[in-house]
This record gives sequence, C-alpha cells and structure tokens, in this order.
Amino acid sequence: MTRSTTAVGAWMVILVGTLTATQQPTFRAAVDVARIDVSVMNGLSPVAGLTRDHFVITDNGVVQSVDAVSMDTAPLDLTLVLDTSASMRLDRIAQLIDASKTLVKGLRPDDQASLVTFADGISLAVPMTRDRQALLTALDGLVANGSTALNDAVFFALQLRPTEPGQSRPVLLVFSDGHDNASWLNGDQVLEATRRSGMVMHVVELIAPGSLVRPSDFLGHLAKAGGGRQWIADKASDLNNLFGKALNELRARYLLTYSMTGVKREGWHDVKVTLKGARGEVTARPGYYVQ
Repeated sequence: MTRSTTAVGAWMVILVGTLTATQQPTFRAAVDVARIDVSVMNGLSPVAGLTRDHFVITDNGVVQSVDAVSMDTAPLDLTLVLDTSASMRLDRIAQLIDASKTLVKGLRPDDQASLVTFADGISLAVPMTRDRQALLTALDGLVANGSTALNDAVFFALQLRPTEPGQSRPVLLVFSDGHDNASWLNGDQVLEATRRSGMVMHVVELIAPGSLVRPSDFLGHLAKAGGGRQWIADKASDLNNLFGKALNELRARYLLTYSMTGVKREGWHDVKVTLKGARGEVTARPGYYVQ
C-alpha cells in the first residue's frame, strides 16, 4: 500500500465518521419549495418545449402541484472522475485522454471543470477552474497503473462543493472500466453520499466486447442515485461519442419547482417524476433530504 493511499484512507475514515453531521441536505425544514433537476430524452435526443402541464410529481406518494418549469441554463461545475488503473493501459488510456480533451474543449466559456483521477489512490489533478489549458495538460499526463479505488474516488469528488452555491450546477461524470478492488468505503456508503449530495451524476463504463463481463449493477445504481444515466462503451473508441452525449444531456435538463404540500418536511423525500401528454424517458434524482 502506498503512502498516498494510506493518507487518503485515513481521510476517508474520518469523513465517513462525520458524514451524518456534516453532509448538507438538499433543503432545510424551513424551506417549503423543492427544486428537482430532470432530463427528458427521446432515445439519445433531449425533448424540448415541455411545460409544467407535462409533468406529474409525487413527493412521498403525494401528488404535488408544479409551480414552474424552466430549462436550466446555469453554468456547469463539472468534475471528471477518471479511472487510470492498470486495466486502462495502451489504447484504452489514449482513447480516454482523447475523449476527455474533446469534452473539455466543448465546455462553454462560463463553465468550470476539475479533474479527479484514481487507481490505488486518488488525485485531485486539477481543482475547479475555467483554465482549459491546465485541464488539457493534466489529461496529457495521465498514466495507467495500479488497482481501482472507485468508491473512494466518487466519495472524494462529492465533497468538492462549488465555491458559489446556487450560481452554477455541480455535476459529476464518472468513468471506470472495472469493479472496485482498492477502496476503504463500501458501495452502500457511496450510494448514500450520492443521494444526499444533490449533485447530478452520469457514469460511463467501458466493458470488453464479447466478454462475459456484464455492465456493473453498482455503477447503474450510482447513476440512478445521482439522477443521471449509465452509459456503456463496448470499446475504447466509443468514449469520445459517449462523453459528448453525456455532456449534452447534462445541459438539456429541466428545473422543476413545487411547493411541498401534504408531506412531512423532515427526513427523506421519495420523489417520482412522470410525463403526461408527452413522450420521453424521464431521468431524475430519486429524492432529497430535508433537515
């Protein structure tokens, strides 16, 4: 075990021990208005032009009246969380670098991005920045080696809060090609942290074509907990296309606002969003906490 992995592991243990006390919920009990981030897709194309009359929201089983629906146009605070373990060697790491650089170049001027890499340990390679060259340079330096501390890396990335809450949309794009084999944290702890975070998360998974390996159930649950999608690449050359599609969907999301009615304020709120009078696949966070 490397010194850096030991240090990160100790940091993780401290954070997990204080998670309940320090993790900020999406809303507080004094706030009666809930805001839900939703995407609606027709295949791989976003569905535009929907109004509040097209959405049905239930909060803890109680139908709510949608106050407002708008396309969320706030700048992105995008955290790239990239697997650089040994299984990513040769053309795989090269294709991952290329896909990530294309994504960075596709960001808008007011978007920010950061880069977290993981193998045995975790590295905040680039803190949140609008400096595209810093991100591109760091991506060029990626090397594949070591095991896969996926759980720890996702948990770490969830703690990177935006510097100006409410002024941007914090989102994560997590990439991996394998199952966790080096983390201190277990999957349930990471799923709980994801649900509490209020952050949208997409997951891109690379699997070997023709192999017996199936898409990871955990990564699918992780994407669902983060209100995003699990994107599957059969070959490394697919990554460029999937990263671009994930970014497009992160932009084409609706912000639904409603006043909580007929439900207890404190605790977990189980939220379901469906459509009426329109067609599309709805993706939304499964709920939120009120403290």
